[in-house]
Amino acid sequence: MTDLEKGTGIGSDEALEQLLSHASPRPVPSAADEAAVREVLHAEWRAVSGRRQARRRTLGFALAATILVAVFSLFNLFRLPAVDAVQVATIEKSFGTIYLLQDSSELQETSALSDIQSGQTIVTGDAAGIAFAWGQGGSMRMDAQTRVRFVDEGSVYLESGRVYFDSAPSALIGGITSGDSRGFVVATEFGEVSHIGTQFMTEVDGRQLRVSVREGQVSVDSQHHSHVALSGQQVTVSGRQQPTVLSLSAYARDWRWVGRTSPPADVDGKSIYEFLQWVHRETGLEPRFDGKAEQVARIELLKGTIDAEPLEALPRWMATTALGYDINESEGVIYVSDNR
Repeated sequence: MTDLEKGTGIGSDEALEQLLSHASPRPVPSAADEAAVREVLHAEWRAVSGRRQARRRTLGFALAATILVAVFSLFNLFRLPAVDAVQVATIEKSFGTIYLLQDSSELQETSALSDIQSGQTIVTGDAAGIAFAWGQGGSMRMDAQTRVRFVDEGSVYLESGRVYFDSAPSALIGGITSGDSRGFVVATEFGEVSHIGTQFMTEVDGRQLRVSVREGQVSVDSQHHSHVALSGQQVTVSGRQQPTVLSLSAYARDWRWVGRTSPPADVDGKSIYEFLQWVHRETGLEPRFDGKAEQVARIELLKGTIDAEPLEALPRWMATTALGYDINESEGVIYVSDNR
C-alpha cells in the first residue's frame, strides 16, 4: 500500500484522479508553435536518416569498388600481353583443300592464302599438301590431314599429322634459302623437336611422337626423356617409355609424300648435275656417275622450270640429254651413264 493510499483510505487510481481534478487546466500551444516544433523534429529525423543512408551508400560503393578491383586484378593476372602478328612463311606450292582456322574456331577453306602470319593455324584436307619458304630460311612441308599452328618466327606447333623441314634446300627452288634456321623448333604435346642442320620429319598421331632424320641430327626433348636422333634413324616417343630407335633409309617410302610437295624448280641455265642434286635432295636417291657421265652432266645445261614431282620430272628431263639413267630403289641410287 502506497503512502497516498494510507493517507486517504482510497485506491491509488482514484486518489490520483481526485488530485488531477483540483489542478488548473494546462495551456494549449498555438498552431504556429506546434508547427514549429514539428518542423524541428522533422529536420532532426531527416538529418539522422540521411547520415544512415550515406553510411549505407558509402559501404555499398566501397564493396562495389572492392569487387571491381578484384575482378580487374584477376583479369590482368591471366591476360597475356598483346603480341603483333608477324609474317613467318610464304606458300610456294599447295594442292588439295587447305583450311585456315578462324577466331570462331571454324575452318574456312582458302585458296588465295600466300603469306603465313604468327598465330595462324593451317589444316590440310585429304590428298592435300603445302610447301612453305620459311622466313628465317629453309623449306617446310605439310602432308595431308595435318594441323599446324604457326607460333612465331622460330617455331610451329604440330597438333596432328606430319611435317618436314629442310634447313638447306636445293638452290633451284626459287624463293627458298638456307638462311639462319638453326633455331627452328617443332613443338608437340609429346615434346619438342629441334634440328641441328638437317632434313627431318615429325609426325603426331595422338598417341606418340615419331621423328625421322634423313640428314644431320635433331634433338628430341619430351617431359620424361631427351634423345638426339641421327641421320638414318627414326625415333618414337610415347609417355614414360624409353624412346624406340629404328633405322630408316633416306629413300624409304615414308619420305615419298615430301616429293609431292616439292615447289617448282628453276632449271633454266642450270646443269644436269644440279638437276640431279635437286632430285637427290627431294627424294633421298643418290646419283652415281659412270664413265664420263659426271663430266657431261656438269657441262650440259637445261632450260625452263620444273613444276612436277621429282620422280616424274626425272624421265622427262633426262630424255632431253645425252645421258642415260637407271634407278635402283633397293640401294637408293640413281645410276647415270654416258651410254644411252
